[in-house]
Amino acid sequence: MKQAFKFKKMKQASLIIGLLITVLASCTKEEDGEKPYVPKTPVEQSRSEKRGVAFNYQFVEDVTTLASGISWSYNWGHSQGVIFDDVTTEHQIDFCPMAWNGVNEDMLREYVSRHPECEYLLAFNEPNLTDQANMTPQQAAEKWPQVKEIADELNLKIISPAMNYGTLPNYSDPIVWLDEFFTLIPIDDIEGISVHCYMPNATALKGFIERFEKYNKPIWLTEFCAWEGHVTPESQQQYMSDALNYLESSSNVYRYAWFIPRSGSGPDAFPYMPLLKNTYPVELTDLGMIYTQMSSQDKSIYYVEQQQIEAEHYSSISIAESANETGWTNGPKVRVTTDAPNENLELYNFYANQWVEYQIEADRSRNYNLEIRYATFIDAEIEISIDGELVKTISLGNTTQNYIWNTAIFSLPLSNGKQTLRLKLTDGACCINWLKFL
Repeated sequence: MKQAFKFKKMKQASLIIGLLITVLASCTKEEDGEKPYVPKTPVEQSRSEKRGVAFNYQFVEDVTTLASGISWSYNWGHSQGVIFDDVTTEHQIDFCPMAWNGVNEDMLREYVSRHPECEYLLAFNEPNLTDQANMTPQQAAEKWPQVKEIADELNLKIISPAMNYGTLPNYSDPIVWLDEFFTLIPIDDIEGISVHCYMPNATALKGFIERFEKYNKPIWLTEFCAWEGHVTPESQQQYMSDALNYLESSSNVYRYAWFIPRSGSGPDAFPYMPLLKNTYPVELTDLGMIYTQMSSQDKSIYYVEQQQIEAEHYSSISIAESANETGWTNGPKVRVTTDAPNENLELYNFYANQWVEYQIEADRSRNYNLEIRYATFIDAEIEISIDGELVKTISLGNTTQNYIWNTAIFSLPLSNGKQTLRLKLTDGACCINWLKFL
């Protein structure tokens, strides 16, 4: 009796295993005669080559905490501490020395001897401010031969003095200072133009940077955050979101550095700009999460089937339409997601006529399921285009005013190969956390 019962259980188990094998086999092929589908390895957004920080690291963990989002840094000095050499080399974070108001040749030689890959030398810091380098163009030009000689000796490319609106009599306008400076030294001595900006919105930042494009040199924005006027934690995040989208989209901006990752007054004091909390172990603030995770607008990455694509990792955004033109085009913003777990970002303030694009790669031509993780307090409508051709319009029903998150699934025809998926909001508003195609 026990043997019969045991045999019956074994037979049932065998049938179940056989059924599972059949189901699994059916999941790995589309039609008879096709090879089994093997999912590709998910890809990751690459780090922005433009994004950096103006900061004198305090702990090695400062570097490791910021490393996923930055490619370079400087600290207003000729060198960084030796204790940071290994970690910045490991994470391939370029350090740029600065001749703040002159050159210490020995310190610069010593640093470059440790880092022969060093490529740039930043010149004087805000010379038209009396509490900074405090030099007229003539005085700066008198010091310039020393800067040029050591740069030539060490094979460094020079970036111009860093300019902002200033307090030096007759030179409050940075263009006036630079125009005179370039009558005294050859503009070909420099590789790029360095500027600082603390205006409270990205449209003003764009207008400020455009003033310096007349020199036909790459722009280095070596200090920036929203500081002037009424700044709140929320408005600082909104500023960063718009500013980074513009800076990444602009072909005229070569590098930019946020001021500042940590301040003595902490992240909860005006102007709410720190990227790091004043704690140990070192942790990112919400603003730091935005700075390190936000899109690098990498056009070489194509996300694959079954991969969860973070909404903030778009390859382009509607702000790009005006980044190299006059005027301003709005786009959705990003913030730490309200959809638990709160480890990534979401798109929000996504309104009509704004769009984002994602580069994807399908291995087969067929209908896919497009999943969108979203929340909205009003109904929204989105046009989906593939490589510029409208293929579908979808509706996202409201998820109540409490922003309850929902996953919507739509059929989407895709061709085999690499393509660009555009989501354009045509009505309503929404938040998006992630999407995937299956």
